[in-house]
Amino acid sequence: MKKYKPANKEELKQLTEDENINLGSIDTSLITDMSSLFKEASRKKFNGIETWDTSNVTDMHDIFFNCRKFNNDISKWNVSNVENMSCMFFGAERFNQYMSDWNVSKVTDMNSMFFACKNFNQSLNNWNVSNVKDMSFMFYGASSFNQPLNNWNVSNVKNMYGMFNGCKLFNQDLNNWNVSNVENMSCMFFEAEIFDKPLNNWNVSNVKKTYSMFGNCKKFNQCLNDWNVSNVTDMNCMFKYGESFNQPLNNWDTSNVENMYSMFEEALNFNQPLNNWNVSNVTDMGNMFCRCKSFNQPLNNWNTSNVNNMRCMFFGAENFNQDINKWNVSKVKNMLSMFENAYNFNSPLNNWDTSNVLYINRMFFYAKNFNQPLNNWNTSNVKNMNSIFSGCESFNQSIEDWKINKTCVIDNIFENAVSFKNTKSILNIYFIARGNHKKKLLSMLEECDIKEVYMEAVKHSKLKDFIKKLENVYYDELKELIDKKK
Repeated sequence: MKKYKPANKEELKQLTEDENINLGSIDTSLITDMSSLFKEASRKKFNGIETWDTSNVTDMHDIFFNCRKFNNDISKWNVSNVENMSCMFFGAERFNQYMSDWNVSKVTDMNSMFFACKNFNQSLNNWNVSNVKDMSFMFYGASSFNQPLNNWNVSNVKNMYGMFNGCKLFNQDLNNWNVSNVENMSCMFFEAEIFDKPLNNWNVSNVKKTYSMFGNCKKFNQCLNDWNVSNVTDMNCMFKYGESFNQPLNNWDTSNVENMYSMFEEALNFNQPLNNWNVSNVTDMGNMFCRCKSFNQPLNNWNTSNVNNMRCMFFGAENFNQDINKWNVSKVKNMLSMFENAYNFNSPLNNWDTSNVLYINRMFFYAKNFNQPLNNWNTSNVKNMNSIFSGCESFNQSIEDWKINKTCVIDNIFENAVSFKNTKSILNIYFIARGNHKKKLLSMLEECDIKEVYMEAVKHSKLKDFIKKLENVYYDELKELIDKKK
């Protein structure tokens, strides 16, 4: 067999692109850089690669990137000088080989190393990872991986973003890890569907981002109350779809958090006190308790003065019914669907400063029990209040004083609000309504106290035709008022 001894990566790459050359015939002892060597290569056979001399290689990033058919034994490789293994087996779907004996002590970057390695499930617990700084996406989508990693020294790691994201079978004890230097844990266990191991010993004092950390962790229900989260700024979607999670978090220092969007969305069992939280820097609470069906805890102490988004905040929070009337919502612009399908909510909100709100469409959509005064609300800047009280079966409060912009979308505002009989409020909406909506509102008026409707209608010359209809259809009931009018 002919032998080859390339002097650099370029020469080696030319050789590897020739399917007729057996990889075992290549002497790689001079090579220091193997990065991207087989990246998205069409090569089907890798026979002989197990004999390669990799003792001088320092860079192996992307070496088998998207090598979907690669699954050769490279357990004997000497990787003792390698510093970069980022994306090394990225997308190598079939790869599942023993590599427990590798000396990875010089590696600093393992970012995306086994990204989307769907079949990989080998022991790595003996690895010396003490110099690694980046483990982001390391096992992302490695859906078969479930091996112990408790021996790892991760004390120098700064980034664990998405590390076990999509590891659907992973459920190993990591509680003794020293994560004191980690700054980013976002999406770390996202969609690690069966993960449910203690993490209470972790020192997360340097972590700044935890968004989606336990998102879609369907089984996770471990105590985290002693965590020092004082440096965290982003908690959006942190427990989203965490249907089992129901642990105390009242000790958390959330004073630096700015984003709590969807934090407990569809955390179906969550119902823990949060009233001590300092949320004074939070700007986004959209979807925060969306479909959080069990949640019903006081939040009256919250300082919401910097929040600008509350859309869908309690959407589908079926049991929530707490007094939040003292909240400072003066900066909020979006309240779309805020209490939609919050079936039990019926607490006062009349003290709210809504002067900056632009969207209140579907705000109380099918909030079946809601019936609280809102007459003090400033709606002058609202652009859309479409269906705000649709399906609000109990609501019958005056909004006659609401100043509504003529360009505001107001369609179906009282659709299926079967108890609503406030004549002046309906007329207030009628005069800025358009087309078929006007007809619906006039029909609603006929369901109200017909004498009151008539007395109000005659004050408006624009209702001539409607007045005539009332006089014809309800003559017996209105005879006395009609005679007075004459």
